Amino acid sequence: MREMTIREANQNFSQVIAAAERGETIIITKNGTPVARITPQAVDRTNDPEWRSAFVALKKSLRSKPATGYRVGTIAEDDKYGEDA
Repeated sequence: MREMTIREANQNFSQVIAAAERGETIIITKNGTPVARITPQAVDRTNDPEWRSAFVALKKSLRSKPATGYRVGTIAEDDKYGEDA
């Protein structure tokens, strides 16, 4: 894991991205304090434990909400554009 200042990261942004592509994690600091982390993005996010837990929480949240609203059924072409269109 490498650290660099905001200024260094800004001036060498393409190198920072290249390092992330190689699998490196870069910590960005401001006045010596870590403020951001640049990490490689997994090709398949479903294998990422953080993403998976957020997805499970979202599904649970959506299931707990009541199904409200009016169901109209199948929409025909005339319903979309009117009979005169």
